Amino acid sequence: MTLTEISYMIKTMIREGKIVDDDTLDTRLIKDWIDLKREQFISNKRSQNPNNRLHQSFYQKLPIAVSVVDPVTDAGDYPYSDSTTQAYTIVKSDETIPDILEDKSGPAILTVESQDRMKLPFSYVDYDRLRFSGNGKFNSGLIFGSIRDNYLYFNHNTFFDTYTNVELRAIFQNPRDVTGFNDDTSEYPANLALIEYIKNAIYDKDIRMFLNGQPDEQNDATGET
Repeated sequence: MTLTEISYMIKTMIREGKIVDDDTLDTRLIKDWIDLKREQFISNKRSQNPNNRLHQSFYQKLPIAVSVVDPVTDAGDYPYSDSTTQAYTIVKSDETIPDILEDKSGPAILTVESQDRMKLPFSYVDYDRLRFSGNGKFNSGLIFGSIRDNYLYFNHNTFFDTYTNVELRAIFQNPRDVTGFNDDTSEYPANLALIEYIKNAIYDKDIRMFLNGQPDEQNDATGET
């Protein structure tokens, strides 16, 4: 179901319930409510059971182009005994990525991987750990990524000499910020249970608050509850 379809379903429900004249209620406002209720629902789910993987429909795929950042030519040896121990080049996304839903469990990221399905997915770590990841005896062949200031970073690896595109699957705060999302044609990242929650939450709370803020233009107590 698309975002436009969900918004019109809610608007039709309001009209049939004769709660408010739908001409006074902008569809853009309903779409904003839908996004807010979706984030609220998913955040509650994550906080209640952080180890439980969320429904696949909540995630969106975002293709990301990356490139190697110019190396630091005089980085010094700290914290290593010699400058050959650490590669000072890193890989960074060319553009910023939309905000990802995040709570005490961390960002809601499902996978970060290359477009080559035969390759292993990358390992996601906190940015503070990125510079120290992949330097061990048993993980030197792995690729580690992290997000900071809405950019995706990777520790440098010869893999990126060939592959300059990656895919991020995550739950974004606003689905409409994801490249390629279209209100009229894209599937909204929600399952039926979430859509039902969104519909009822808007009907029970936001519409009532909207009514309370409407002026009584005919001075007949219209809209009072």
